[in-house]
Order: sequence, then structure tokens, then C-alpha cells
Amino acid sequence: MSDALDAFLDTALAARKPNHAAARLGGPLIKRAFFDRTLQGALVTKSNTSDLVTATDKAVEALVKAHILSVFPDHGFVGEETFDALAPSASTQEYVWVIDPVDGTTNFVHGFPFTCISIGLVKDGVSIVGVVLNPILNETYYAAKGTGAFLLDPEGVRHVLPLHGLKPWAGFEGSLVSTEYGYERDERLDSKLTSLTRILKAPTRGIRSLGSAALEACYTARGTFDLYWEAGVHMWDVAASAVIIEEAGGAIANFVPFSQNPDGSEFVDLKQRKFIFVRPIPGGREEAWKVVRQLRDHLETLEYQRD
Repeated sequence: MSDALDAFLDTALAARKPNHAAARLGGPLIKRAFFDRTLQGALVTKSNTSDLVTATDKAVEALVKAHILSVFPDHGFVGEETFDALAPSASTQEYVWVIDPVDGTTNFVHGFPFTCISIGLVKDGVSIVGVVLNPILNETYYAAKGTGAFLLDPEGVRHVLPLHGLKPWAGFEGSLVSTEYGYERDERLDSKLTSLTRILKAPTRGIRSLGSAALEACYTARGTFDLYWEAGVHMWDVAASAVIIEEAGGAIANFVPFSQNPDGSEFVDLKQRKFIFVRPIPGGREEAWKVVRQLRDHLETLEYQRD
């Protein structure tokens, strides 16, 4: 790992100095408020009653932002709770930290233990560092570009992702898949249900919804889910998990191809808001991309404004 990547990852994760890491500064706030809901403050709805924010979301984001910018004052910062689509300058700098302070806020509010803090570092539009910490289950997923992807379990033991090694692709009929319905209650929900029905009838072995995009992507990287797709998420939902899935050997793609890299591979647009994740498969990433192309044939095209 380069010295710069090492410094970036240490700022987000700080395995050597856990009390000085952005993720580990925010984690205890989430955990305390998860078990004592009086600490969550007033529950506020954004676009509708399924789109929630708490005082904890705001407090964690402020804490993480202050820590990161104290270490890297020349970097940009994009957080879910302070993002301003009309003032995008922070997301155009060379290095940009992209944060979801509490991914899975509805889970957090209702006491369902799949909630996390997601911290990604993006360089020129590409995720290079990612940390996803679930402080309730005490699981941390992390990766830096070119160094592999890992899980720190509740005992602090580090595991290489995928957890149980590579297993062959068994088709949709042998797959456990994951998706989310989002908070829209308009015709876009109808399109999502149409896609879901097509995939269930493919047929598919089973479907799960954890309520956290970052965790569902990490569960795909670890090999629990065979694939995960979702439309309507934001860049702060996927910036960390994008590098985690790639470093694990899997694939991340947009619903609609964005552009090509010089080597002919697809460039992933982190602002498109429509993503597919496929677990690592024997034969390399190209095998995972074959699954991406198969899944695209089942998905409805939905329109969202880019981040």
C-alpha cells in the first residue's frame, strides 16, 4: 500500500489507533442511541415518512467531517445530511470524502441491527478507500485500492473477503439476491416491483432486504448475497462499498453503462444512483460482469436526477 493510501485508510479506520478513526469516533454515538432511543432526538421526515433523519445522523456527520478535515483540510467532503445539489464544488475536488453517517436510518429508529456508518474516499470519480462499520453487530468492512478487502469480526479477527473463498456461479436459480424498494411511493416503485417479479420468476432461490445499501453491498462482497441491485440510492450509499466489492474480486456496475475506461472496461458513475453488485466468482471479474449483463436484461429503466 502506498504511504498516501495508508494514511487515508488509517484516517477512516485507524486499526492501530482506533480512538482516532473517523468510523470509530462515530460508531459509539450510533450504538448508544440505538439502545437508548431518547438520544436520537426528534425524528424528522424528508421527502416522505419513509425518508428519515435523526439528531444522531447529524451529530455523527459533524463529528466525522471535523475529524477528516482536521487531517486533510484540502480535501472535499460530501455528507448525506449536508449535501447541497446546487453547490457541488466539494464533490469536484481531486480527493473527496463521501459519508453516510447512519446508513439504514429506518432500521436505526426501529431497532433493527443493520445500520452502519459508511466512509468512502473518491479520487477523480473513483473510490479508493472504503470503510463500513456496523457498530451494533461490531463488524467492520474495509478496503483500499490494490490491497484487498477485509472484515474485522466482533473479536477483532481480520478475514479476507470473500469469507469462504470463491464458489461457482450457480445461475439465478441457485442464488440468494438482495434489493431494496426505496422510499418512493410513485410509479418508480411499480417499476421496481416489476423488476423484482421478473428476477423472482427467473427463478431465484430467495431474496432479502437488509435496509442498508452499504451493508447489502458488503454482504455481496463477502459472498453471502450472490448479487444486489438498487435504484434510487446516492453516492454516499455506495462510495465506500464500491472499492470493497472490487477489491474482493466482485463487480459494481450502473444499470445503464456510463462510459468506458481506456482498457475497454466500464467506468462506474458513482452519481448515477442505479447500481448492481455481483459477488466474486471463479474465473475473475469478467465472470462477475457476465452476471451483470444477465441481470440488466431483467431490470426496468428508472429515471433519477444524478447527485
